[in-house]
Amino acid sequence: MDVAIIGANGFRLDVAGKNAGRQGVILAAGQVQGIYGAPISSEWKRAARERGGRFKDRTFPWRDITLGFHLFGDEGPMDIARLDSLLDQMITDAPDKYDPDEQLARIVVKSKRDTRRLFIQRQADTDLDPEFDPTLDDEQYLNPIYRVRSGQPFWEGRKKVTVFTSEDSSASGYIEVSNPTPIEMWQSWVLTRAEWTIPDPSWIGPKGKRVPGGEFGDRVVELLPIADAHAGARINYDPMRLMLESWAGVNLLGENGGRDYFMHKIPPYTPPTRLPISYKNSPSGGARAELHQPRLWPKPWGGELL
Repeated sequence: MDVAIIGANGFRLDVAGKNAGRQGVILAAGQVQGIYGAPISSEWKRAARERGGRFKDRTFPWRDITLGFHLFGDEGPMDIARLDSLLDQMITDAPDKYDPDEQLARIVVKSKRDTRRLFIQRQADTDLDPEFDPTLDDEQYLNPIYRVRSGQPFWEGRKKVTVFTSEDSSASGYIEVSNPTPIEMWQSWVLTRAEWTIPDPSWIGPKGKRVPGGEFGDRVVELLPIADAHAGARINYDPMRLMLESWAGVNLLGENGGRDYFMHKIPPYTPPTRLPISYKNSPSGGARAELHQPRLWPKPWGGELL
């Protein structure tokens, strides 16, 4: 397994695996905590005279992680002071408000089956307990311990995007959706201008055999035409984002005439399934729909249905 830290400044450190230490930094054995399972908070309830209790719900709070590093200033291109400064600039404690394109640092884990990443930022002071002057020429060694937090606690795998498109002014067909992960998927749509009918079914069935079904098994949402001024539209199932917005981020729910909301996320362990989709009255050249399907995992490896 290969582990790298990609910094907010774009710099890469290979800290475990076949390339570990080539920049003078490796993870410290016994000083890495919190990277395995995602934190879970379960809510239970019980009546006054009930024996035991009943599960009500679960949520996933942020993830706190400890990362200890060995820095060797005499084994790479940088001395110990530059390596120490580099780590601070890579693992920042807040987003840069002057740089809207900056990304937080992320841990990237490459295993035999997948590559997954976890975004992190410092959330407390860095621990250091040196036994000698780390900058001396005959030492050049440091063992800082970073305490970091991941606001989105799941490891992100490669997102899958499926497409429905046609050059005709009206078209219908199918688009494929799947969710091989153990986490409910908050999908999103990216639509060009047209009058779209988007699938939004409820799901039923055991893990690995989910199918559209139940009370809303045939449910679709018909959208009003996307105006030229908006260029296109996005549908977000993430409750922290606008449900229906233009490509520029304008809220379009009101302009959709009070029509139905989007309701049904994709359950864990849903096999590849084709859903009906259609549009009409597109501009010249046709229309295109992209279904963006994030892959979120509790752990940096594994989790597939056996």
